[in-house]
Amino acid sequence: MTEAKIPVLESKFVRGGSRLFIGVGAILTHLFPFMRDAIDQSGVRDQYDITTREYLAVCFFMSTFILIGLGGILSFILVSGGAANPEFGPAIGVVVSGVFFVYMLGYPKSIVNKRVKYLERNLLFALRSLLIQIRSGVPIFNGIASIALGNYGPITDEFKVVVEKVNAGQPVVDVLEKLAVRNPSIYFRRAMWQVVNSMKSGSDLGQNLEDVIKSLSKEQLVEIRKYKSILNPLAMMYMMVAVIVPSLGITMLIVLSSFPGMDALGNEMTFYGLLVFVVFMQFIFLGLIKSRRPNLIGG
Repeated sequence: MTEAKIPVLESKFVRGGSRLFIGVGAILTHLFPFMRDAIDQSGVRDQYDITTREYLAVCFFMSTFILIGLGGILSFILVSGGAANPEFGPAIGVVVSGVFFVYMLGYPKSIVNKRVKYLERNLLFALRSLLIQIRSGVPIFNGIASIALGNYGPITDEFKVVVEKVNAGQPVVDVLEKLAVRNPSIYFRRAMWQVVNSMKSGSDLGQNLEDVIKSLSKEQLVEIRKYKSILNPLAMMYMMVAVIVPSLGITMLIVLSSFPGMDALGNEMTFYGLLVFVVFMQFIFLGLIKSRRPNLIGG
């Protein structure tokens, strides 16, 4: 499983101090029930040996620490400087601690999204390799071990865990079933459930796996068509904002600046501002295009 580094959880001070707020963490688990699946699927639970309520206790402890520390320091600075509104210090502390708390709540989910993205990108290649080996008479465990030694990104990491657990004495079916339950990718779970059901029922594993591959291939084509339909309006907006508007804008500014009393429109800062706007919009559109790319499409 791909490791997710969270420096806050590696601090003994934070882990120790958060134990005082375990009760608060238990209450927060009821307020944020989605955190249980996010922590399981992100690998945070196994990597740091931490439960959901302990993680939420860490979030609450760090937010409280930031609130008291930052709010106190800012208040002291404002009072020492004779500021008219020293209450701005605690207010800034509340805002920063609230932002940090929300960030920590969403961090496991962001790890899950990254794992799903890179896992599904290599899924079809791994399943085709597994199908070829099964059709050649290779046992399912040997096929999984072969993929665990390959270069299929997070899928390789997942199957390494399967090989380790099976070598430790656990049944292959049970390990694959647990893998399907905790994995965040819908497509990967679907493939693993087909493998598990085939092994339990004794049906043709190769045929079931081939059906899953065909289904994923069709799903990939559908996502490519959707991606194409999204790119068309984005390309039109890009042409408008990054090409047509700057070109016409520069022409209009030059023309308007030639009129009496409007020469300020044609100064150097105006054109630099227009350049910054165009560059900013370039990054926005690149981010939109990248975020809209389907997970099943490689690259």
